Amino acid sequence: MAQTAETKQKLGFFRKPIIEQLKLVALFAMIGALIFFAAPNPQTFVVGAVLVIVGTLVRVWAGGHLTRDQKLTTSGPYAHTRNPFYLGRLLVLLGFAVLSGVGGNVKDTRNIILWAIIVLAIVVFFAFYMPRKEKREGGRLKSMFGEDYETWKSNVPSLFPRPTPYNMNPRPWSKQLFMGGDGEFTGNKELWTSIATVALIGLFYWRMISPR
Repeated sequence: MAQTAETKQKLGFFRKPIIEQLKLVALFAMIGALIFFAAPNPQTFVVGAVLVIVGTLVRVWAGGHLTRDQKLTTSGPYAHTRNPFYLGRLLVLLGFAVLSGVGGNVKDTRNIILWAIIVLAIVVFFAFYMPRKEKREGGRLKSMFGEDYETWKSNVPSLFPRPTPYNMNPRPWSKQLFMGGDGEFTGNKELWTSIATVALIGLFYWRMISPR
């Protein structure tokens, strides 16, 4: 489908909407602050890296299924949670928090700053990010897909996944959707975000081995 001039103007780098670009900037700014104040150790590095990788894989899985308003997506991770991208983002945030090596010593200024960043991120995620997303996108999907959306919503939780899939219009993971589109549906172009997220683990590793 051809894009209008107005739509094109709203797209930023990598042809993503400007609002999505701003969200990414805010996210990576927060991660940059975590890296700057981080003091990871081998234990926190391993646990945090696992969380980041799992969160990234969840987003990769979702990126190969989501058809972005063109068809109600209920396959793959969407059979377990209505918001797998947000679940993946939450796991990534928690992973970076662990990677920072934040401790319980509140007399350490570094710990105070790290906890402030982490708590702020979690509050924003659950108090603003998720409710806004549910209100905006839930209403849009309901108007577009009606009864199918209501059925899916009543059987699949908003964020934390159900252990067994709710099978409704299953379809296989699509590399084309993950990379940007398969000719029938517009995809998600998650590749560079995924690479950047995993690459950030290397910066935490550098913080761990660099002299203080």
